[in-house]
Amino acid sequence: MCKINIYGKAEIGKGIAGIEFGNRIEEFLPLVKTIVDGNKTPWTTDIFRDNESVLMYIVPNNNGNIIYFSEPELELGFNEQGNLDVIIAGKGYKGEVFEGGVKIGSRIGDINHPLILDDTEDVHYLVDKDGEVIHGIYFVADGLEVDDDPDQKIQEVRVYNYSID
Repeated sequence: MCKINIYGKAEIGKGIAGIEFGNRIEEFLPLVKTIVDGNKTPWTTDIFRDNESVLMYIVPNNNGNIIYFSEPELELGFNEQGNLDVIIAGKGYKGEVFEGGVKIGSRIGDINHPLILDDTEDVHYLVDKDGEVIHGIYFVADGLEVDDDPDQKIQEVRVYNYSID
């Protein structure tokens, strides 16, 4: 069984909270208290909001699974092969989401790296010196450009590695 470290640092392309990409869903199943089959019950935001422990949502049509933890707020996304490839951390996660002590609740302006706002999804991506998105991590704040409001608070971080089979 995999152990969660709410103080574990986010690492682009590797994982967060002491959990590494590529881990198998079977490692987390002993933690699951409730299962919702998406083939029978469509996903709604209430599924996440009403969760009080550890819930697994089976994504319809064999498209993977999502395990939701209520405290701290963590979402683990598993691909159709059962391998972990996405982790979203939110309220209650205490680890560093970016170097320099940046954590959930920190100012988006505290990230000492160029960011670009994807205003279609209201998320901030890291960008390289050429302005190209650095894949593997993004941040959710209030959906404004950093220059317009550097004080907006980081609400969640998503780390991902979609190359995991």
